[in-house]
Amino acid sequence: MSALHPPRASPASPLNGGSDADSQNGKDKHSRQRCPCHPSCNSTSCAPVCPPPSFNDPDTRSTRPYYLFPLFLLINIATMSDRSIIAGASQEFSAFVSSAHDSPPKVQENPDMGIGLLQAAFIFGYSVAILLSGHYVHKIRWKPLVFTGMCVWWLGVLGSGNAKHYDSFWVLLFSRMATGCSEAAFQVVAPPLIHDRGGDRAGLWLSVYLTGLPVGLAFGYIYGSRMAGSEKWGWDWAYYWMCIASVPLIVALAFVKDETNGGILSGAGEYNTAAVDRQHTRDDDSSSSDGDEGLTAETPLLASEGSGEAPVTIDEEGHVKRKFTFWTEVKACLSSPVLVTLSLGWAAIIGVVASLGTFGGSFTLALQLYDDERDAAYWFGIAAALAGIIGTPLGGNIADRILIRYVGHASSDAAGRAEGVDDSLRFPIIESMVTRVNILVAVSLLFVFPTLAMQEAAFFLTFLFIGWTLLFMTQTSVNLTAMMSVARCHRPNALAFLMLTSHFLGDVPLPIILGLIKDKLAPACRIGSSGEFDDPEGCKEQEAGVRQTLAIAYSWVLWSLLFFELSRRFARRELRREISEARREEVNSLLLQEDGEESSFQYYHSRFQPPKPNQTATDDAPSSSLQEETP
Repeated sequence: MSALHPPRASPASPLNGGSDADSQNGKDKHSRQRCPCHPSCNSTSCAPVCPPPSFNDPDTRSTRPYYLFPLFLLINIATMSDRSIIAGASQEFSAFVSSAHDSPPKVQENPDMGIGLLQAAFIFGYSVAILLSGHYVHKIRWKPLVFTGMCVWWLGVLGSGNAKHYDSFWVLLFSRMATGCSEAAFQVVAPPLIHDRGGDRAGLWLSVYLTGLPVGLAFGYIYGSRMAGSEKWGWDWAYYWMCIASVPLIVALAFVKDETNGGILSGAGEYNTAAVDRQHTRDDDSSSSDGDEGLTAETPLLASEGSGEAPVTIDEEGHVKRKFTFWTEVKACLSSPVLVTLSLGWAAIIGVVASLGTFGGSFTLALQLYDDERDAAYWFGIAAALAGIIGTPLGGNIADRILIRYVGHASSDAAGRAEGVDDSLRFPIIESMVTRVNILVAVSLLFVFPTLAMQEAAFFLTFLFIGWTLLFMTQTSVNLTAMMSVARCHRPNALAFLMLTSHFLGDVPLPIILGLIKDKLAPACRIGSSGEFDDPEGCKEQEAGVRQTLAIAYSWVLWSLLFFELSRRFARRELRREISEARREEVNSLLLQEDGEESSFQYYHSRFQPPKPNQTATDDAPSSSLQEETP
């Protein structure tokens, strides 16, 4: 075991893999020279790239969260930066797709549509792969799934740079599709893992991880613009340097270990022995028998009747085995109206954000806010990055406050933290979160719409920054709501459904549609093979058409207000149904109680309300006074 978890010889030498204790225990010199990271390596040549001994917890044989979560954040920033290189250098890429020897005639005539197709190819590959990743995350360890995906992502980034040398539109398109395919596994695994291991600050940790989205997109936007406009490098080297910079992240990921729950996401695996113990504990603690014939299935966190949860069987040794199929996973998502409407609302927001990211530089140039695309991309990216850095953690803090209000502080026991939210509280929490999300979206539109009439770049970006900040504050609550809307074992599938819907109905069609609308309303503002507007003087006269395109994009966000409100109403309906069922069960039990026996009738009302001070959400004691039913 010492080879797997070498003791720290001294604070000054954290990478020292040997110790005097090994010699005293009779270990030979050859064993002491093994690589401290991998016992199969018979030399110390790999020691310089090994993580410190504190990287892994010797008790759980898993990488500690304060190493794992920052690694997830850096990987998220890298993958998001890769996404927005094309958006930051839209003029150069428009020139490329309109002049490549194998570009379709339609793309050569409408280069903005070609840019939209490149982004759509990425999202298409991402969306198809996320279905497969959401399925296989139940069956295999998450680390090989993520590590293999990141290696393929690296090759896709390399192919994107090579497309310029081949002068091929199709090489670029399929390379972008490959990067989307490989990135999907990481995006399915990271949020549930952070939710399980984040403890008291799971919402804050999740918001920090989600900060990688705006930061990465903004960095890639600026980075792509600068590299594409450089006389020395060019946009192909933007991808080559990305490959070089991401090698340490892939190497660090190779050293990650996770033996918790057999390396499978908590609650997502086909086997779960802890479920039986939890169920038997609940049965032993029950004050009365409800006539069950025996344990036939686990009652999971966030599960409800008719939720489409995977079928469950229990073998003779007490192992809970779920059978996951594509049908059960899709059914679990479609049977949750909260998740469906939430995903539709989020798709409207993501589509607009992606469209502004894709054509932001062109829009600001066409509106004559800047004279140079690099300056436009720089300040546009800075505004987006600051909005994400400020807004996403603020949204995580709001989500944590909601969870603490209803659940109380998380248990100090690791298993208790993994259990998360009590099933009876998930719909009150969802209703509270979605209400705040809707308010934030509505207020953000009050700042975004006035930019349609602004002529100064400073005012335009300031109001856009405030609106983006408010939109980014919704990210954490939307992701948590999606995970709480289905059974615990289907959280990866819920995230996959959320992302799939937001892509197929959001950032896949909308950039293409808005690109065509822009070319129709402002044809002089199309970018030709030279990388410049077809008619710069005519583009100035068609500024109104560009502003009309922006107005259409902003108005599309209004759909999110409608669908988020429907999601909130569905959550309230489910809450009322649960209260009604709980009351009916309690009335039935009261009829069987002897005279003078204390009733717990009040508990079924109080369980759906936030706990009182000094009272946790799991207290079974009846409240001192009857609380009102949630309206």
